[in-house]
Amino acid sequence: MNKTERNFWLDVIIFVALLLTALTGCLLWLVVPYKLGMFFLGISRNVWLSAHICSALVGLVGIVTHVVWHQDWLKALRECPLRGLQGKLRANRIVNRIIWFVFIASTVFGAMSWAFHLGDNHYYVGVPDHLHVVFGVALVITVTVHLALHWKWIALTTRRCIQIPMQQLGPFNETHL
Repeated sequence: MNKTERNFWLDVIIFVALLLTALTGCLLWLVVPYKLGMFFLGISRNVWLSAHICSALVGLVGIVTHVVWHQDWLKALRECPLRGLQGKLRANRIVNRIIWFVFIASTVFGAMSWAFHLGDNHYYVGVPDHLHVVFGVALVITVTVHLALHWKWIALTTRRCIQIPMQQLGPFNETHL
């Protein structure tokens, strides 16, 4: 597996983990908010919360791995002044900085919320809970912008890494796509 394929599959893992984190987060926020005895689809709020935390941890490990794998590129980029970069690269760098800020803030406030509520029999909404939601929503928005900036790479790499021979598509070949 070459470097591009390795990065692609790590990005897939990160995307799925953060998508699950966002979906369970929205569910915890909007469907079963702050009521410990609530159930949704026959699953308790505590199980949804555990799924949210576990998927967030998988995403966190993936993101740390991603940064480690790209540390040489990031170091080279830091040496270039922002105003000296081309438009798309400058936009990407700014979005990445915003993502880092909201990612760290969401993670810290989420960990604080979780720690503050350990052993509680009743759930009260505090400032860290609200900040975790605000930064979580901001993270979803900025990651969406990040994906939009990289859509060509995503499309080309997906096509290259997930090679489905046209014969396996049956009657649906390239002329029908």
